Amino acid sequence: MKKKLLVLVSGLLLCSGCWDMKEINQLAIVDMIAIDRDENGMFNAYYQVLNPPSIEARRSGPAKAAVYTYKTTSPTMGRTLEQTGAVMSRNLYTSHLQCYVVSERMAREGLFKMANYLENYKERRTNVYAIVSEDPVSNVINTFTLLDRVPGRNIRLLLDWHARRFGINKLPTRMKDLVAGIPFSRPTVMPIIQYTGDNAASLSDRLEDMNATKQSLKFNGGAVFIRAKMVGKISDDIKNNYYVLNGYATRKQEAFKLNGDTIAVEMRNIQIKRKWLAKDKLHIRMYTKMGLINNEQDKKLTIQNIKEMETAFNRTYQKKCEEFVHFALEKDWDMLGIGDTEQGRDRWKEVQVEFEIRSKLIFLGNTITPYE
Repeated sequence: MKKKLLVLVSGLLLCSGCWDMKEINQLAIVDMIAIDRDENGMFNAYYQVLNPPSIEARRSGPAKAAVYTYKTTSPTMGRTLEQTGAVMSRNLYTSHLQCYVVSERMAREGLFKMANYLENYKERRTNVYAIVSEDPVSNVINTFTLLDRVPGRNIRLLLDWHARRFGINKLPTRMKDLVAGIPFSRPTVMPIIQYTGDNAASLSDRLEDMNATKQSLKFNGGAVFIRAKMVGKISDDIKNNYYVLNGYATRKQEAFKLNGDTIAVEMRNIQIKRKWLAKDKLHIRMYTKMGLINNEQDKKLTIQNIKEMETAFNRTYQKKCEEFVHFALEKDWDMLGIGDTEQGRDRWKEVQVEFEIRSKLIFLGNTITPYE
């Protein structure tokens, strides 16, 4: 598949492999798109476009909006793009799109129409992140973000940070991941974003407020999709275990108790291996190396104590995995994708899953003796 090369020459945008030649001042560079469908069946689309002069470093003068948001309404998704001609004087350019935001009520109705629209129209992109908003999408897309003043890029950088934290190259939460997961039994999980405020922080004076967690955006839990339709929500803990047990994550932080004292570790080089012991029995083995982050024990680390920590971690995480399976059975969600295997097709709930956890604590800090 040929890749398109974009070249800027004397104010013209040239695209190799296509016949398009566009003036930069004729384009609205879209950073984020949010979509909702109201109770009357109308599609409300929000297009957030960059305001380049405000993104440049400014040493003086008032703050200006880094982006502008345009809203269009149409009875069909395909016509939302057409309606932009009534509210802006430029053509939409989506090659630098950072993410899609979908309202929860639209996600629960299903995203087949949206997926088909994006796949059929050549200038729409499906290889960018997609997230679900618990709050009205107008609050999410019309909120100033700090540090990075472009909201779409801010959301993408947050998701990239989560991916690096789990050792994942790219979180499996793109629109193309949702489409690819339609024929499979294992659900697709997308992050849920929340707005911490009552009204959207859409004025630039938000940038002058020191309290960064007030009137801001945060991720909390995940939305579970089966056949492109949202069927429920999960907590961050369950979502993180979903990444680990399905082989996406290679790193994760975990805390456990040993003799009443809390110990926190970072799991590294996580390896998951599945083996069928019988027709109705699946054995999942997890091996991980661990680095000690926090140790509240008031005694010196010894080889025996390290072994005790490894044993305590293995026992604790095995129980967490068993609770994960129990949760999946209770919700009737094939969270481990057992139904996508030859042995578990159409009968994944009948399969007994057992776990074996093995760990090795090898990464230690600068001292092995607690301060007294």
